[in-house]
This record gives sequence, C-alpha cells and structure tokens, in this order.
Amino acid sequence: MKEYPYIFYPQNTLLEENLIPAKNIRTGLSESFFEKKILNYFKNYVHKNVVIDDGKSRPYHPDYVLHIPQYNLYLDIEIDEPYSLRGKKPIHTNDDKDEIRNQYFLDKGWGIIRFAEIQIIKFPQLCCKVISEYVRNISGDHIWLEGFHEIEDLEIVDAWSTKDSISMASNAYRQKYFSFLKTIKQVKPSVSILVDGIYLNNEIRNTIRSLKNDNTIKSFNKSVKNSLFLKLLSSYLGHFKNLEEIKGKIFIEMTIFISNYHSIESYSFDSELVEIENYVINIYYIRTHDLICFSIYDKIQDEKLEQVLLIADDPAYPQLLEDLTNTEFILVRNYHNTSMSPYIKYISINSTIESALQIKSV
Repeated sequence: MKEYPYIFYPQNTLLEENLIPAKNIRTGLSESFFEKKILNYFKNYVHKNVVIDDGKSRPYHPDYVLHIPQYNLYLDIEIDEPYSLRGKKPIHTNDDKDEIRNQYFLDKGWGIIRFAEIQIIKFPQLCCKVISEYVRNISGDHIWLEGFHEIEDLEIVDAWSTKDSISMASNAYRQKYFSFLKTIKQVKPSVSILVDGIYLNNEIRNTIRSLKNDNTIKSFNKSVKNSLFLKLLSSYLGHFKNLEEIKGKIFIEMTIFISNYHSIESYSFDSELVEIENYVINIYYIRTHDLICFSIYDKIQDEKLEQVLLIADDPAYPQLLEDLTNTEFILVRNYHNTSMSPYIKYISINSTIESALQIKSV
C-alpha cells in the first residue's frame, strides 16, 4: 500500500505546454488553509486554478502547480482527501483513477507530490519542507532547505482502502482535524511581526562570531531557534495598545522574508505555530527574488496592517515607513550604527538572539 507523501520524479523530457486559467474550480477548506503557506514560501513560482492547454475537453485540474523556470521544473501538488464531505463517498482509494492521472503528468515530464489532507492541515510547514527537498533534489541548490535543518520530517500517513474510507466517514474523521484548523483560520492578527531575513541572518552571524571568542561560554546552538526567539519577543507585544482577544487568545502573525539570493542558514524554523501564554503566533515565510524592504512595505500597505513589530535595519526603510502613517511600529534592531529613525520605539535584537542560541556557560 502506498504512503503519503506520494512522490514521483519526472520520467520523460519536459514537453512544453501552455498553462491556461481553469474555470469553475472549487477550493476546498484544506486548500484554502494551505494556500497562504505555499503561496508565500514559493512566491512567484506557485500557480492555482490553471490547467495544461493540450486540447483535452476535460483537463486535469492540479490543486497547485509549482513552476521554476531556471530548473525546467513543473510539479503537480495534490491534496488527497479520504472521502467527500457531501455524500461521504470514498475517494483517492487504491483504484486506477489516480494512477492514470499521475501517468498523464509523468508522460509530460512533470513531477508529482500527493499529500494526505491531514498532513496539510496539521503540518503545512513540514509539507513545504517536502516540496523544498524535492526542488533541492532536482536543482542541487541547497538554499531551498536553509532554515529547515532543525525542523522534524513530515510524519508518514498510510493510504486508505475503500473500506478504510467508509470507516473514516462514519467516524467523522475529517471533521476532527478541521476543528484543529478553526483555531487559527481566518483570524486577523492583532500584531504582525515582519522580519527582514537578510538583516536577521547577518546579526545572528555577527553574534556567533563574537561568542566564539568568549571563554565563559561552553557551547551554543549554531542557529537561532524560532520558538525561543518568539518567546523572547512576546514580552514586548504588550507595548501595543490594541490586542484583541478571541476566546481568551491573542493572535499574532510572524512573516520572515527570505531572499532567493541570500542565505538564512543561521535561523531554524523549529516550529510553525507557537503558543506563549495567551498569544498564538502563526508563522509564515516568504522566499522572494524582490527586494525585501519593498516586499515588507507592500505587505503592510496591501493588508492595511496597523500594528507591526519590524525586525529590520536598512537605509531604504525610513523613507518607506514615512508613507505608512496609519501603522504603529516597534523596531527591533541593533542599537549601534543604525540607519533607522530615532523617533520610533526600539527593542535591542542582541540579547534576544543570544538567548535564542541556547548558550551554555562554563
């Protein structure tokens, strides 16, 4: 019996095919949830609601298409559910339909990754790691896996038979993990933590270099742990005035912007959802070939973010921030040699980084 994730590498030479918009495509609940994760991390490379234009009257509709031109890569990414919510009919069982579909894409030189729906709901970041590993294996470019070195691998899920599917439907299997989804889905964050990955990585590297010369330190992590870093930052979130509680929880969103041209190997995405006291912090990361300062500006402006904890320091930021008069900022940066305006509230990044390295003294 097959296991999820179900992974196929291209078997044939890629056939040049045009992608055209698909019509009347319904987006399921799990796809809507996963969409923000995958579209952010694989920004500019992921396409949704497209089909191959090869004359088929009823073309196959990929859940997502990952197209990276420089690697000549097309990847069909699918989310498989065990049964339909309407009618409770078994789907994606061990029949020939999925195999025929898979062969269609393989014949065209595409790759395929099929995830079980529960993997997408519970571990979306680990699913992004699987996709990143796939890209690394095709391209040989290790930059795609940076930051994932301390995060666990995605747990394998056995495929289901028709009998299994019927049993799952009778026990409301999908509804159980949908309840997990509802805790974080579509909640507007009270505070957005936006991180310039190039700046953060440089600061971590500088901190690690200085610690190597400190004889009082026995050992420390080679990278900052995401969960520890957020725990230390969370003590400053109360500086913002408007923190809306939903069922006793305050929802925060952290987005780390990573450049396709710079490394972030000093940072570890060891968690994707962090709960600290009454804060629930949902974590996203955007890998982009655009300038990070403009990507951050666009996010603040497009999403009308009102309260932002910004981890950045670059001469381009002050002028950009002046235009965002409806946004309250707290800046996290190194106190020394800063390019930022002195008229905004600041938090020093140094002690936060050191603590997130889990230093052990002699």
